[in-house]
Amino acid sequence: MTTSLHRLEALAHPARVRIVQLLAELPDEETAKDPRCGTAYGVCFCHLKEKTGLSAPTVSHHLRILREAGLVEGVRVGRWTYYRLRPGALEAVARELLGLAQRARALEERSA
Repeated sequence: MTTSLHRLEALAHPARVRIVQLLAELPDEETAKDPRCGTAYGVCFCHLKEKTGLSAPTVSHHLRILREAGLVEGVRVGRWTYYRLRPGALEAVARELLGLAQRARALEERSA
C-alpha cells in the first residue's frame, strides 16, 4: 500500500518534481508533432529524457520511484512506453499537505 509519506518521499528529489511538472505540461505543440510518439497514452519516455537532460538510466530510475509511489503510470505500446500522471495520487498528497498546513495554522492562532 502506498502511503502519503511514500509519495512525499518520491517528490523529495528535484528531478522527480521536474518529471511530474513535465507530465503535467506535455504533450505540447512541439512534442505532439513528433513522429516517434503518439499522444493517446501519455508522454513518451524520449521526451522526458530530452526535456530533463538526464541520461536514460537516470530518467528510468526516477520514473520507477514515481511509479512505485503511485504518482505516475506507464503504458507500453510496441517498443515505446508512455507515462502519465495519476491525478488522484497527487490530490491525496495535496490533501495531506493541506491538512498539515491547517493544523499548523490552528496552532499558530492558538498561540497568538
